[in-house]
Amino acid sequence: MNRIKTVFALVIFISISMLAMAQDSAESKKVPLKDKLFTGGSVGLTFGDYTNVMISPVVGARLNPKVYAGLGIEYQYTKDKRYNPALTYNQFGGRIFAQYNIVPNLFAHGELAGYSMERYTTLSKKERNFVPFIYFGGGYRQMISERSFVSVQVLFDVLQHKYSPYKAWEPIFSIGFGVGI
Repeated sequence: MNRIKTVFALVIFISISMLAMAQDSAESKKVPLKDKLFTGGSVGLTFGDYTNVMISPVVGARLNPKVYAGLGIEYQYTKDKRYNPALTYNQFGGRIFAQYNIVPNLFAHGELAGYSMERYTTLSKKERNFVPFIYFGGGYRQMISERSFVSVQVLFDVLQHKYSPYKAWEPIFSIGFGVGI
């Protein structure tokens, strides 16, 4: 069943990407490449007995007025003092994403990601595993200026890998930003 979900998700993601490339409008042909590029990402901070620091920069391009695509990297440091001794994790990985504007400001989002994640097998022993993710969802993008925006999105891990921290289709909420390069 997981293979069917994976294949289905990949077909949808590839279809969206192909659709994005096929919809090269006359307006996008007039815009120089440098004016289509953006950078941005998100930062997360949690302090206390459970400390988490996350940085996730992205770089992408507006392929046409309806489609954004890009790639990013992410690093997370976690220290959980609720255990004795405290547990620490270092996670990192990369992703490729596409967003399709359904109507102005509302978008569908598809993403392929892979992370090198640490997990504890006992309180004193941890191992590192590669964990793949396929995220689908949507969000809202508010333009701040002609070349910058803030976005809010909710995603779901449709792959549900055995080491995924997102179980039972938990929603993943995020806030990000983008600025023209």
